[in-house]
Amino acid sequence: MENQEEITSLVKEAFTGGAGTFRPCAFFDDRLDCIRVITKDCSVLEERINDRITILLDLYAPKERKECIGFTLKGAYHLCQQHGWDKSRPIKMSQFLDAILASVPEKAVKVFIELVAKPLVEDKQINEIDMLDGELVPA
Repeated sequence: MENQEEITSLVKEAFTGGAGTFRPCAFFDDRLDCIRVITKDCSVLEERINDRITILLDLYAPKERKECIGFTLKGAYHLCQQHGWDKSRPIKMSQFLDAILASVPEKAVKVFIELVAKPLVEDKQINEIDMLDGELVPA
């Protein structure tokens, strides 16, 4: 790289490929020991319900209408161990949400799972949680 034109050309070439198309997903985040569900590609505001559940809201949705675009469920590693789930295979989303309901008896959690999480994953057709090559490591 001898001149500015070559550098500019290389930078343009590197960033012209595009990032691909977003699709709603659920995946295991091993660093934070949580399951992340994301249904929209946007800036996010995180609001914590309790020590296990955080709601993801569209940061730029109109103030009069908050839009839940996903959520985070902590303690995934322990929950998988507790239920004897095979960590080398995707986990069914309905199974995981039911396990959260059974293990966290708080009313706020029940309301969130039944009225927000389940309808959201059904609407966006998120049936499984990607375990990222079966690697499930405690945080």
